[in-house]
Amino acid sequence: MLRRSKGIISLILIAVLVWATPVLGAPTVLLDGRQLSFDVPPMIENGRPLVPLRAIFEAMGATVSWDDPTKTATAVKGDTTVVLRIGSTSPTINAQVKQLDVPAKIVDGRTLAPLRFVGEAFGGTVGWDPATQVITIVSVPTSGSAPTISEQIKVHFIDVGQADSIYIELPDNNDILIDGGNVADGPLVVDYLTKQGVDDIELLIATHPHEDHIGGLPDVLNAFRVEKVIDSGKSATSKIYNTYAATVKAEGCTYEQDNYQSYTWGNTALQIYTGNETWNDVNDYSVVCRLDTGDIEFMFMGDAETPVEDILTGDLSAEILKVGHHGSTTSTSAAFLARINPKVAVISVGTGNTYGHPAPETLNKLQAAGIKVYRTDLNGNVVVSTDGKTYTVTTTETPIIHEPEGTPPPLPVSSQGTYIGSIKSDKYHLPHCRYAKEIEWANEIWFQTKEEARVAGYKPCGVCKP
Repeated sequence: MLRRSKGIISLILIAVLVWATPVLGAPTVLLDGRQLSFDVPPMIENGRPLVPLRAIFEAMGATVSWDDPTKTATAVKGDTTVVLRIGSTSPTINAQVKQLDVPAKIVDGRTLAPLRFVGEAFGGTVGWDPATQVITIVSVPTSGSAPTISEQIKVHFIDVGQADSIYIELPDNNDILIDGGNVADGPLVVDYLTKQGVDDIELLIATHPHEDHIGGLPDVLNAFRVEKVIDSGKSATSKIYNTYAATVKAEGCTYEQDNYQSYTWGNTALQIYTGNETWNDVNDYSVVCRLDTGDIEFMFMGDAETPVEDILTGDLSAEILKVGHHGSTTSTSAAFLARINPKVAVISVGTGNTYGHPAPETLNKLQAAGIKVYRTDLNGNVVVSTDGKTYTVTTTETPIIHEPEGTPPPLPVSSQGTYIGSIKSDKYHLPHCRYAKEIEWANEIWFQTKEEARVAGYKPCGVCKP
């Protein structure tokens, strides 16, 4: 009898917990600030928002027709014609094929299609906030007037040597910063932003927890008010990471991990392509994102390598590519370049670095594809300006010479051993590992045994698996 009573109580508790679990409602859609209503609401499928195609297209001023035998929707607005067939991931806009990560589907007699495609098909921009379940769509103004000088967008690839720091300057004093270079680069980045008139930073992205990407961010956080920070959620045991994390917490800003978010500022959209993936290499945790300014797009790869390139879905096309991992051999595959199809590639790299970056193989691939290459070690700061239709590239042509930071401290173990690590990471490798070969000699740390490496706080490399 006691067992039966316990079983009944357990069932009651389970039922209460199930009923008490909050259920998110259907996403809310705002078109130019006006909330839309639908007889069949938007839904989330495989992490991607699907929205009612006809209702949104018609609200944007398009005429929509439906061919039942072929299950095809056709929408026309001005000189733009959109054709989408149910179940297909290859719709067309003015006969040009576009790629979807998930196909359109019919739900209760209504066509639901991927949010980004629907919002951008007629030139609009979209935003998606998973936390609030709010979709924002900004349609293109009908006046057709060209952007003014104040509406120019500038993307600054700051010369921070063998590191990354990218400042995105948007209209209406909206500012985005992706990475902040090494610890020693913090004052340089702060000074650069100050000279550009930055008063606060709307969005700061820390791509992954290596020093050459997050080292200078504490200085930035201390110098400017930051509204939101996004990183990969991948932590590290280094003092540099701990300082970064503590400074973010002290800032009191909104913090999120990357989760395929999208943000809009006017007619400009930033889409994050990474989320909850698990990787063996810290570089592959990099937050990958794409800036869409209209007809000109920018792809920012952090230090993401080929495994990440292979799993990215959706429209990746971009005129400007920030090359992954400083031009290493482990990134920028030929197949990935074909998907991006960039006209310009920017490589953030240090003069005379001992990693061999950018790799000759990478440069050869870029050259073979007819891509114009800019390098911070040769060109200094690289600034791309765009009005959303065309772009120009300017450089300082006088790169900053980043001197070594003095003599490195004595290594705590012998300079020879069975396994090798870097004092700037938390991984140890076999000496023949491709990552071991990229470790600068001044940062080498050797271990005789795996236990010795473990005690020192190091983890085995997921590539060479020592």
